[in-house]
Amino acid sequence: MQMSDRTVNYLRKLGSRAILDMTMGDRWAWIWAKEGRTWAEGAVFASGEDSLVVQGGPLRLHARPQRTALTDVECAWPRGGHWDARRTFCAQFEGYGDLCSCWSPVLFPVDVHKANSVAERGMRTIPTVIVASERPLLLHRCLLRLMSVPGADPERMLVVADGDLQGGLREVRALVNLYGIKFEGHDAGGNNVTLRITRHYRTVMEVAFRIFSLDPYVILLEEDLYVAADFYSYFAQTAPLLASDPTLYCVSAWNDLARDDSGGDPRLVMRSETMAGLGWLLSRKVYQDVIIKWPGHDKFADWDMWMRLPEVQQGRECLVPEVSRTFHFGAKGAHLTDYFQANFYVHTSFNTLSHVTLANLDKLSPAAYEQHLKELLLSGVHLDGGAVNPCNKTLLPRNSSTVHVLWIKMNEVSDDYTYMGVVSCLRLWNLDLRAHYKLLWRLRWKGTPLLMVGWPASPFSVLKPQGTHILMRYDPKKPEDEAPVYIYQSSNYSSSIVSASAVTVTPYS
Repeated sequence: MQMSDRTVNYLRKLGSRAILDMTMGDRWAWIWAKEGRTWAEGAVFASGEDSLVVQGGPLRLHARPQRTALTDVECAWPRGGHWDARRTFCAQFEGYGDLCSCWSPVLFPVDVHKANSVAERGMRTIPTVIVASERPLLLHRCLLRLMSVPGADPERMLVVADGDLQGGLREVRALVNLYGIKFEGHDAGGNNVTLRITRHYRTVMEVAFRIFSLDPYVILLEEDLYVAADFYSYFAQTAPLLASDPTLYCVSAWNDLARDDSGGDPRLVMRSETMAGLGWLLSRKVYQDVIIKWPGHDKFADWDMWMRLPEVQQGRECLVPEVSRTFHFGAKGAHLTDYFQANFYVHTSFNTLSHVTLANLDKLSPAAYEQHLKELLLSGVHLDGGAVNPCNKTLLPRNSSTVHVLWIKMNEVSDDYTYMGVVSCLRLWNLDLRAHYKLLWRLRWKGTPLLMVGWPASPFSVLKPQGTHILMRYDPKKPEDEAPVYIYQSSNYSSSIVSASAVTVTPYS
């Protein structure tokens, strides 16, 4: 088990007796009524010796809690139409909080014709396709938010869910029907989760462009994403670029390298060589191109990694915002753990402004964008790679409008040792190279814009001022080849970054 002390103490406060004794490898289950009694609680503890931990289990817990039917509490809801459908739903399914509250039921569907800023601009809402599974509670949170933002239109929404049509998808279908949204369910088949998801995404894309047969693009949105207030406005403003620029692969609402404590300009949109998912715009043209190459039914492939393959992406790029328009709230999934959520998703930036007019969209063509980056490099303050330490809290002045530039050692794309150390210090995504444009990363650190350039692999390397030192991470495996500039030290704790002092050497120029 991996839980924070805060979570453990909260569960203990609620009434769990075993939670304080749980540790790595233990199994624990608790059946408890909200603001009520514990019906059953059990645990099987791990065993181990000689540093080998044998997980506890299996654990089977049985209880027969009494259930109060919605009809017994006589909710004073209106009669007829949507309210009758809600009564039926809430009498059958549990866990929906305010949706089924007698005293403060959430009101939906919202009136999509009120304050619809997208429609007011003469822009038709782009179809939204929600990629779902047998996780109705997450889907409910996603849909409830999605329906509340300007531009939302249930007639332009579709939920495509993978699962057991006679099992878990029954609740999903009932929920989607309650929202008045189109639903398509299917069983992707198989027990391999990665393979199943890849099959599911193929079906999602095929169904999307079949249902919305006259639309040039659709938004793909996973069921565990929370959208920003300007979600539809953002895509309405960027969609024409995807339609007119053949060098674009997608438009994403997500920025892999943005933190909530670093600020950002919600008006800013950037080009990226890597595809970013988590809420993205797919054109019919790109769909038709990739679907004919899609991995066969039984061919193992991770769909998003496959879409990033050079032979599939074919040099096309994506547009990403400096400040994300989606927030990932699902703590667990097929490829997700609590640890992953806490370290890579919880602190992602998220736009909170309702009306944002995106800036400089005319500078996002390849030539114009490259020229813009050159101007930023030429006018920026270049950091001395021999004197700075990215793990140091004083790396940059805070909340400065001046662009700062950091040149890092990168002989080729695969030479990412220094890069991984830097982004680890900055507590950004450090599992692979993402969100760069020709090996130039456009970041923001504590409110200050930072350009990080891989030297000499990036074509922008020709703009490095003479005498400006590059930053190079010390590699203990190659002490004779690489003079150290800084040492990155990580702790055993998942979220800790330990600062390291710079090593005095003669740095490369």
